[in-house]
Amino acid sequence: MKLHLPAYPEGIHEIHESVEPRELELDTSQFPNPVEANLRLDRHDPYLDFRILLETSASAECDRCLEPIELKLTAKSPMLYVFGHPPEGDEVDDTEIAYIRAGTTELDMSAQLRDLLILAYSGRHLCSDDCKGLCPTCGANLNLDSCECHAEKRHTDFDN
Repeated sequence: MKLHLPAYPEGIHEIHESVEPRELELDTSQFPNPVEANLRLDRHDPYLDFRILLETSASAECDRCLEPIELKLTAKSPMLYVFGHPPEGDEVDDTEIAYIRAGTTELDMSAQLRDLLILAYSGRHLCSDDCKGLCPTCGANLNLDSCECHAEKRHTDFDN
């Protein structure tokens, strides 16, 4: 997502854009739908202070039963861009601050937006909190039906 900075003079701006996953170099099999990007830009030179909200849906497999599921993803983050260079000897180790060359007219935020979505996507994916998963013996989806080996395992556990 590229912003043409001269279009945003000093002050507060609300930016709403629908971004195709390809533009953010996201895997379209995982991210098949557009990303709704809502940015609040507070520009007061030399600072571009963003509040970012991203919303989309993503495809995944349940980690327990391996059924396909759709995830609703929301990612929020602040981001501060500063025109100029970091002060000499001052190491900036903050991922929410970036320095850009003075006079920059186009700001490409694609990498930051992609990283936010990947972080929101990572983690455990479940079709439901009470997903029973797969039988470890025969592989049957225990959410859909019970299997004989699963019942036999319960009986042998009580026999011991």
